[in-house]
Amino acid sequence: MPEDSIQTRIEREAQRAVIQNAFFRWESALVIGGAILLSVFLPQPFPGWPWWAWPLLGLVAEAAIVASSLTDKAETQRVIETMFRAKYDIGAIHDRDLRAKLNEADQYRQRIQQVIAQQRNGVLRDRLVETTSQVYDWIANMVELARRIETFRNDEIIQRDLAAVPKDIKELSSRMPLEPNARVREQMAMTLNSKQQLAANLGELSARMERADLQLEHSLAALGTVYAQLLLIGSQDVDSDRADRIRGDIREEVAALQDLVVSLNEVYNAGAEGQSLTGATDSVRRPQSNRAAG
Repeated sequence: MPEDSIQTRIEREAQRAVIQNAFFRWESALVIGGAILLSVFLPQPFPGWPWWAWPLLGLVAEAAIVASSLTDKAETQRVIETMFRAKYDIGAIHDRDLRAKLNEADQYRQRIQQVIAQQRNGVLRDRLVETTSQVYDWIANMVELARRIETFRNDEIIQRDLAAVPKDIKELSSRMPLEPNARVREQMAMTLNSKQQLAANLGELSARMERADLQLEHSLAALGTVYAQLLLIGSQDVDSDRADRIRGDIREEVAALQDLVVSLNEVYNAGAEGQSLTGATDSVRRPQSNRAAG
């Protein structure tokens, strides 16, 4: 069974939040309070009025309030926006370059939503909503990539090793042939091998992060392209393949972003509190250290 999209999950959570909020509206408090007070102080306003009438009327009124909340598309969209921004907070990215890219991407998302909102209700609007249904996933995956890139850039140990390990390898490679003691040379060879494995891991990690950064650039440009294409769509395009092409482009871009997020998750979990990228290189260090200790 395919996994729900980020937008679908947030919409589901938003519906629950809207229902909960409906019970805390001032109208709800007024209805519930009024039903209780009338049941106590005016239980029978005229002969034949049943004792359960006020509670029943209160229940019907409360149901109407909840129903009106669920059908209020503006309120639902506001809740979705609030929940999305809380979960994928661009402001939590401190790297100015990354934050600037994400801000620009979110501006495109808002403009895409504005283009759709300006359309009259009908087939075209429904088609555009369907076409852009994965834009939330698009932005969310960009935020996830930016988080991982920032974690990598801020990891002091990884950045130290990136600078120091190549120098260590060069120094060991030049010293080892000149070392007269065989046991020392053997230990130097083991250490050199360990450093080379570490350098290979660091190189792969750096390459993945570089690819992620380039993907952010590409995704930002692609979002701008989708926005421009939506501006060009007219009523005559409802039954054409233009909307289908845009939807296909969005789907491909989201899939590419998701693949990169999964790829980086294979190296480390950047979402865990206090997680360091040093775990990605520990597997290289430990075997060599244990062998040397023996």
